[in-house]
Amino acid sequence: MFKKSFFIGSVCLLALSMGMFPEIKNTEGFNPLFDGRSLDGWRKLTEYSGDHGNWSVQEGVLTGEQHPEGKGGLLVTRKKYRNFEVYAEVKADYPVDSGIFLRVQPNVLSYQITIDYRPEGEVGALYCPGGGGFLVHNPEGTSLWEREEYNRVRARIQGQPPRIQAWINGTPVLNYKDTAQNEKMRVPEKGFIGIQVHPGPSWGKGNKIYFRKISVKELN
Repeated sequence: MFKKSFFIGSVCLLALSMGMFPEIKNTEGFNPLFDGRSLDGWRKLTEYSGDHGNWSVQEGVLTGEQHPEGKGGLLVTRKKYRNFEVYAEVKADYPVDSGIFLRVQPNVLSYQITIDYRPEGEVGALYCPGGGGFLVHNPEGTSLWEREEYNRVRARIQGQPPRIQAWINGTPVLNYKDTAQNEKMRVPEKGFIGIQVHPGPSWGKGNKIYFRKISVKELN
């Protein structure tokens, strides 16, 4: 399974190197999801992970950390979205495991753009919790991540089954078209947008993940 997924990821990376889908830099039509002051418009996905994980706003930054130690969860929008682009600037202590989640369902079924910033982790891979695991591996993505800096992360999902694209700091890292599974869609066409504090001991003690300038553009 890993070899097959790795091959798909390698093919995608080859396409990226050929410049087949440059980043769309026009920000017209984007609306803020985070006001820089509060958690208005967001909630913990308590249906899945209870009240675990801690999210706070510190100097205009949405900050996540494990709470209690070893426990995490998702923070999701209160509104559901179908076709959209999402943009965020993200900084991560090392090591942490996080991500941006698309079309999140109450049982956490979704598409995840990984921000797995740990030894042997993957940044910019596509993972489907509850729906097949890794769809595209991207071990090379970590080389695009700037340590101790805010990184520009942009993702786009459109259609059903969807095409999912992602960029890290302006470089395309993902261009994946999903397919039906046993004549059923892998993930429903509408869901929440989410960000993650991953549970487990591999999240460094006291480490945090930082998000700012989170915004969304709804598509047809």
